[in-house]
Amino acid sequence: MDENTRNLIKKVERSVFAGNRAAAAKELGEIGDFDAVPVLLKALEDSSSKVKAAASEALGEINDPDAVPGLMKMLDYPESYVKKAAIIALGKIGTQEAVSGIVKGFRDPDKLIRKESVKALMRIGSPEAVSGLTATFTCPDSPLKRISITALGKINTYEAACGLVKALEDPDNRVRQQAVETLGKRGISDVLEELMELLKDSRQPVQEAASEALCKIIGGSESVPVLVKALGASDRKVRKASIEALGKAGNSEAVSALLKELDDDDWYLRSRAADVLADIASPEAALGLVKALDLHDAPVRKLIVSALGKIGSPETIEGLVKALEDPDNSIREAATLGLGKTGKAEAVPGLLRALHDPKNTVQEAAATSLGDMKAREAVPEFLRILEDPDSLIHKSVIFSLEKIGTPEAVAGLSRALNNPDAMVRKAAAKSLEKIKKSGLPLEKAKNIEISGFNISE
Repeated sequence: MDENTRNLIKKVERSVFAGNRAAAAKELGEIGDFDAVPVLLKALEDSSSKVKAAASEALGEINDPDAVPGLMKMLDYPESYVKKAAIIALGKIGTQEAVSGIVKGFRDPDKLIRKESVKALMRIGSPEAVSGLTATFTCPDSPLKRISITALGKINTYEAACGLVKALEDPDNRVRQQAVETLGKRGISDVLEELMELLKDSRQPVQEAASEALCKIIGGSESVPVLVKALGASDRKVRKASIEALGKAGNSEAVSALLKELDDDDWYLRSRAADVLADIASPEAALGLVKALDLHDAPVRKLIVSALGKIGSPETIEGLVKALEDPDNSIREAATLGLGKTGKAEAVPGLLRALHDPKNTVQEAAATSLGDMKAREAVPEFLRILEDPDSLIHKSVIFSLEKIGTPEAVAGLSRALNNPDAMVRKAAAKSLEKIKKSGLPLEKAKNIEISGFNISE
């Protein structure tokens, strides 16, 4: 022990002025000499509150676990600033015994002491400190619980996250909501299983809080294994959030999980999975959807066909053409429209075949798609359909011929002016009028020699 320390100890023990004793105690803490601990412990019994507080602070700076029992006694002292100094000191020492002492501060009538106790446990951050913070959730003091949640959110451990999960069971909506927000901000999925278990809780508010927390965690996660695990949640919103997050990931592992999600019992989620696969639009997604056509019932096949149509890549055309053989006419119609959306020349043969589908709605969709694609290859087939009195798609064919607009198409429209059906004649006349306004195609059509066609203005 050096001379300066000895002099300071003498001041703490003998000075008649409380201010001098307190200043000496503080300086001893700054020096950090363990030899000063006995005199500082004795100073905790000083008649002056100022000295008690200074001695408490000094013992915290020296960080001697043997000081904990003496500091705990200070928590029963009536002066708040003495108790605060003792709690801060216990927080710096941080042993399990110190944590037990700090937890006593939760019962203090002074809310500032309760708050200081939370801050001290947060600084310690040990599993014991986390357990102490979690213990506040059994108290009726909602503000205390809420600052404990903030503290747990700053302790980046699994134990702290479990404490936040516990807070989701609180009867106070504000406490639950703060726990939800804090779990979401952590951006870590270490309590995924605990939250999924809470989804089964019999209390509706608890279920909702767990669901919201899971959605926040999933939304910020880039881990495909985590998102895949979340697909097993009992809550629809959670599974939906996972599907959409997998869509953002967009890799082959995500595609594989989304393809499996087409089996979900929930029709809406099956639909979202198909839409997300369409948005990914990768070759893996397209080929996976094509293969899935053989594995699902009609409602899912329709979703798949719609997704294939949105992707519109060469890989999807094979699947859409395959769907033209589906026993469900609504699926064949969706496939026909999907082929049209691809805008690819490879889709034309399938669409020409669909013009002769048993269902006129499919025929109509094929005619419309060919027109939208301005497929010149369809004109001869369209002309034959216009000559078929039993066909029910004359009007669709006429509108498509108008869109295609080649001289051959115009010639066919001119011939339709003599169709026995007045509605067909009227539609052909309107189409020719629109083409006539453009001038050039109609003039060219006049020079085409097609037997039986009478082109007039």
